[in-house]
Amino acid sequence: MANSNKGDVRRRIAAALMAGVAGISLPVAAVSRAGAQEAAVQLQTLTVEGKTESPYGPVEGYVAQRGATGTKTDTPLKETPQSVSVVTADQMKDQGATNVQQALRYTPGVMADSYGPDSRVDSFQIRGMSADTYLDGMRITNSWWNSQRLDPYMLERMEVLRGPSSVLYGSTTTAGLLNLVSKRPQEKELHEVGVQYGSFNRKQIQTDHTGKLTADGQWLYRIVGIGRDSDYQTDYVKDDRVVVMPAITWRPTNQTNWTMIATYQKDKTGSSNPFPPHSGTIFSNPNGQIPINRFAGDPATDLYQTETLSLASLFEHRFSDAFKVSHNMRYSDIDGAYHTAYVYPWSYLDPAQRTVSRYVDWWDAHRKTFTSDSNAELKFSSGPLAHKLLVGFDFRRMNESGQTGGYVDATPFDLYAPTYNSIAAPTMTPTPGLTQRQAGFYAQDQMRWGDLIGVFGLRHDTATSDIQGLEPQTDRAWSGRAGLMYELPHGITPYVSYAQSFDPQFGSAPYGNDRCLDTSSGLCKPVYGEQYEVGFKYSQSKDLVVNGALFDITQKNRKTWDSTSNLGYTQIGKARIRGAELEVLATVARDVDLIGAYTYLDARVEEGDNAGKHIETVPQHQASLWAKYRFALLGIDGFSLGGGVRYIGAVWDGTDTIQTPGYTLFDAMASWENKNWRFQINGTNLTDKTYFTACLARGDCFFGSGRTVLATLTYKFGALSSRSDTALSR
Repeated sequence: MANSNKGDVRRRIAAALMAGVAGISLPVAAVSRAGAQEAAVQLQTLTVEGKTESPYGPVEGYVAQRGATGTKTDTPLKETPQSVSVVTADQMKDQGATNVQQALRYTPGVMADSYGPDSRVDSFQIRGMSADTYLDGMRITNSWWNSQRLDPYMLERMEVLRGPSSVLYGSTTTAGLLNLVSKRPQEKELHEVGVQYGSFNRKQIQTDHTGKLTADGQWLYRIVGIGRDSDYQTDYVKDDRVVVMPAITWRPTNQTNWTMIATYQKDKTGSSNPFPPHSGTIFSNPNGQIPINRFAGDPATDLYQTETLSLASLFEHRFSDAFKVSHNMRYSDIDGAYHTAYVYPWSYLDPAQRTVSRYVDWWDAHRKTFTSDSNAELKFSSGPLAHKLLVGFDFRRMNESGQTGGYVDATPFDLYAPTYNSIAAPTMTPTPGLTQRQAGFYAQDQMRWGDLIGVFGLRHDTATSDIQGLEPQTDRAWSGRAGLMYELPHGITPYVSYAQSFDPQFGSAPYGNDRCLDTSSGLCKPVYGEQYEVGFKYSQSKDLVVNGALFDITQKNRKTWDSTSNLGYTQIGKARIRGAELEVLATVARDVDLIGAYTYLDARVEEGDNAGKHIETVPQHQASLWAKYRFALLGIDGFSLGGGVRYIGAVWDGTDTIQTPGYTLFDAMASWENKNWRFQINGTNLTDKTYFTACLARGDCFFGSGRTVLATLTYKFGALSSRSDTALSR
């Protein structure tokens, strides 16, 4: 009987949607049976339009319904048996995120500013571990430097997949991954130009244009551009950027979609973190605290610069509703230069605790990367079981060459009254050529039997690192995942899952493979991980979504810096991370949007010299709340006020000797928007609190972000996106 009622509801909804798409008006009349015989009331004409969210397209508001990162297929998030969070473009815009790690500050399970406002890369952790970054499902990070750092303005959404994900993505960390989704051409016309001005003399212009190239919509285009001239919270450090990202989509039939995205990006910045010692940061110093804007390098030579050229092809063809193939690939070419000087070895030279020595470190590298992912998706039934079978092969090849040089400059440098004299350039030595390859076959079956949902996957990987003049290092592994979900009444779906990860520790030029001191070969062994997770997902509409999870992660061969020698890494025999997460996304009375998150992590070493001690830089508690209120003022619509609070708990240094205190930060926004204009002001860390994100056992600390204020003015013209129309009408 229940199934019959469901069928009636589905048929009625389908009929209404078909009528709306066909443009049929539905007049409705009601006749009063208590009054005159001919009395009638005709209601207003109603038109219903059907609309389906794409996991690669725009999302209205903060709540996404579908995603592709967790399964590599277009799947409702509530049917993915693993923790996934989506940060939409609207959320990034409202919160004034200027880089990826800032956009993750209100996401559960994520420590967004692990090492402060790093000018080089986005430094964040997922479930207590560093995570890889992907763009449109293909990996873009290969090491901690010389990678393309995407701007939020280039993105439609970010998807955080928490926990081991090797079954679909190969050699990834136990943390999971962050998948960034590029802005793609849209059929509905949108044009906008925006300017920004903010703290540290930040000046930026940005523009985004999309629509049809041909009247029939067979060809679509999009072009995104960014130009920025800015300083940084650290003296003498720039934060300049140029981006040009044109894209074109060809749709010769309703079954074929081919998008090409080209990108030119040049970033120019410097050494934002001087790596100051404990004394003068977390501990007292007779000279006071080291200023947050202190620069320890050489203004004449300091440089961190990357120049990226890339071309991506995203192809999909449906042979029928039951069978489709996809082939995605990207080629990128990155030139990087990192010329720096920083405090080393994190101790003072004089009894007055003012002067330090510095290490001069210059690296130049040229990296070429080719990545591809091909798969086929087949839907079929076997008795009562419905299947969505995915079979694929992915491949990644990276070639890198470069040069490096460095030395200790023992000339005393005063951290409290610095004098900047030119530092001699080091003698540069070419590094051996480095080639890394990874290839994997994977299979996944998403099954459904009534209200029971199952996801099962298996994969085999081969990863090789070949340094000129040395024997290649090759690692192979099988990875698996299994998950079960059951749809209960009232929108609640509990689940249980198991997943594995495989992460070769190859490192990157100019050093080649990372050195692990506790292995006979000096090479690091792969890191293996596994996770057990139980949780639930609740969703009946976009007005309220609640996700919760409990997890137990085991990680073998985790790398940690050898603080006794400072010459390389050692590998922990076993580490364990247990925790809980809660995420709430809600719209209250159509005028208030809420994002709430809480994370608990108990991350400890289980085997090795520090057995029983906390893993470094992992807060035990994190909580955040963001709210946005829309209202009219003096009869004028389009006003919004928003605010957020973030709490990040204390973290340890890796030996349970030094604890960096927790902190609470406040953010706010105010905006006004109409059909053509949007003006917005954002403030982060409103109280300008000085804090440290981490202090390590090796002797250094990392400053957090000071107060920033950013004003954005945007002019929109042409036909507007439905996102803007909907937001203004709510």
